Amino acid sequence: MSSFHKISETQTSVSGTKLKNNSIYVSSGIPSLDHIVGGGLPSGAIFVVEEDVLGNYSRILNKYFLAEGIICKHALFIASADEDPHEIVKELPKPCAQPLEDDIIDTTERTDKMKIAWRYEALNQVESSFGSTTNFGHHFDLSKHIEEDIVISTQISYNYLETSEQNVNGFRNGLYFKLLQNIKEAVKDYKSNGKADKNILRISIQSLGSPIWMAMDCEEDSHEHYGKDLIKFMYCLRVLLRDTSAVAFVTIPSHLFDDDHLMKRLLYSIDNAVKMESFTGSSKETNPVYKDYHGLFHITKLSAIYSMVPYVPPSLDLAFKLKRKKFLIEKLHLPPELEETSEREQDDITATPYTCGGFKKKDIDF
Repeated sequence: MSSFHKISETQTSVSGTKLKNNSIYVSSGIPSLDHIVGGGLPSGAIFVVEEDVLGNYSRILNKYFLAEGIICKHALFIASADEDPHEIVKELPKPCAQPLEDDIIDTTERTDKMKIAWRYEALNQVESSFGSTTNFGHHFDLSKHIEEDIVISTQISYNYLETSEQNVNGFRNGLYFKLLQNIKEAVKDYKSNGKADKNILRISIQSLGSPIWMAMDCEEDSHEHYGKDLIKFMYCLRVLLRDTSAVAFVTIPSHLFDDDHLMKRLLYSIDNAVKMESFTGSSKETNPVYKDYHGLFHITKLSAIYSMVPYVPPSLDLAFKLKRKKFLIEKLHLPPELEETSEREQDDITATPYTCGGFKKKDIDF
């Protein structure tokens, strides 16, 4: 039993990585995201983001992931069938040496004393944001972009997937097979062979499973084969990445799937997965309860990699908000009802039943 000891987090020889549970971890570029998934993204694993309805916020997460790779001088593999990868790298956020001013303001606000009642001042402060004091990863400014010359100097493989032939090696849509072949060629230099890894390969696949990935025919069973292609691709990708120093960051528009069970079947081949529920176009957008947030952040799967004890997130009630300069994931705190409104008074009158004495709540005055 002496061999089952806790392995501390240490830095590896590869820039922008750390060693945890004898596995190399990299940062997603967002400290709060690293915190809630267990300290970062493990190498040889697949991290999936279920896109919001419009896909705006999931694209931001993807840009953070790529920007972190450029700053750490990691190799990048960018694939998309919906957007030219050359356009994706043009608007990557620029790193900043210190945390943004918004972080300092948020910290100051959390240290203010509560003015509701004196007895609440002795209670511990509730930490809303995650990873604000971490030294792993970088801080980025969304209002500024990385210089073009820095992007050019980075080792980047661009894969703009265009319409391919059908029925290729068991895939109804040849795009899946073509992408797997390109990834197989890219990861061959990142196989773990017992020696120290020289670098990390960050694989970014944007909007995998969008309508473009559907088979180009109108047969009745095309949707069935579409789901099979996606499941088969994810399983093959998992096999390719095992025992490598590569990390896959995949966004999937699961809200477009006709089969509700398709995403559940995909999770078998995924290591970590989260889902973004945007308030855009929903009734929650005008709900005052969510006025401080732009959507809910759901953790759908966390895997225990090289560990006997799975990681437990600090909270499952999470929400995200996009500021001018940064993206944040926080605990969802509902605002207290501090004001007596006519609606609440009406609720007290109608909802409170008669007591045995025949009095209502409004009739009792202390």
